Amino acid sequence: MVNAGDEQSPKVNAMFDALGVDTSNCLLPRFAHTTLGFYDLRKPTGWRDFLRWILNYPLATRRLTHFIAAVRPDIVHFNSVTLAPYARVSHALGIPTVVHVREPVLTGMFGCRMQFLRSHLNRYADRVIAICRDNLERVDLPPGKAVTIYNPVDFSQFDYRADGSAARERLAIHPGAKVALFAGGSVPVVKGLHEFLQAMDIVKRGVPDLVCLMPFFDLPPDPSQRQWTVRRRLASLMGVYRKSDELYRLVTRNSLDNCIIRTGFVHNIEQWIAAADVVCVPHIKPHFSRTVMEAGAMKKPVVAFKIGGVEEVVQQGVTGLMVPCGDVHGLAEAVARLMRDTPLAVELGEGGYAQAVSQFDAAGHAAMVAAVYDGLVKHES
Repeated sequence: MVNAGDEQSPKVNAMFDALGVDTSNCLLPRFAHTTLGFYDLRKPTGWRDFLRWILNYPLATRRLTHFIAAVRPDIVHFNSVTLAPYARVSHALGIPTVVHVREPVLTGMFGCRMQFLRSHLNRYADRVIAICRDNLERVDLPPGKAVTIYNPVDFSQFDYRADGSAARERLAIHPGAKVALFAGGSVPVVKGLHEFLQAMDIVKRGVPDLVCLMPFFDLPPDPSQRQWTVRRRLASLMGVYRKSDELYRLVTRNSLDNCIIRTGFVHNIEQWIAAADVVCVPHIKPHFSRTVMEAGAMKKPVVAFKIGGVEEVVQQGVTGLMVPCGDVHGLAEAVARLMRDTPLAVELGEGGYAQAVSQFDAAGHAAMVAAVYDGLVKHES
């Protein structure tokens, strides 16, 4: 199998190695047009990135052609819908091709780029795997073309038996604190960073010992401390800093910054989940959330906005609580409720764990993907 992606996937390779599937990797520039990255053609930088991909595409295609011809795999697996344009290469070489839709595709301006990706999936992919039904519905493929297989979670890493008290001690959280986690990761604005801070501002009024965990997040500089060059002043007048200034005000309002523990990228996110009472997933644009799976594996209740992808794996009153997207007060009330009602929080955590075991087990995931491969190889033979 060839795993073509825009980054190395050691865990994916190890998973298939355990099944006796030999893998080779080829890195390719992605066609960014999803919730977490897209070409905004209203801006010069959007045109720059879009044209850069167009110029790089022929070279990347030739490189992939030589790579596949040398390896001669049984299957080519493109590990993102952003790589769908390269499926024409393996299709032309007569090799069964799988495209993994790991992100929701944006409609874009006039729907042209959506249609571009959809046409490549239809014409060149033999099978399409989507990580949630919402992704599958957005690309709108013919019946039988695609299957939904949820992402797996590593239960050895995300272990509910992890010592939460020890995790809190490492993060310097006092024992009696009520802890809410926002694991924003990449593109935190899309994942509801502003809404989370607004909600925590409300929660703190009734929960004075609140602690907010915010890994992957660095506070923007105090607007009053910026060096105001001519360029920065012009950018400020055009509203470039509006979001970051609003963010700074949210954090500093009512001394909210005193109860926030934040850091840059962390490799031990499971320790942060272990320290939390509630895991917040206030995504404001549809996409699947790995955080929901990881929280479930660690028996932590989830509070989320009801939005495509997330609502498939947060069962209201079973694995977590959902509120309408953008409802900051509803988010705050749900978080405060779980902090007050420990039995309910425990019940939802248990429900999340049961779901994770049944739907997000790595071995089960690998077996379902392998079944897709087997079907293609048998069809070819």
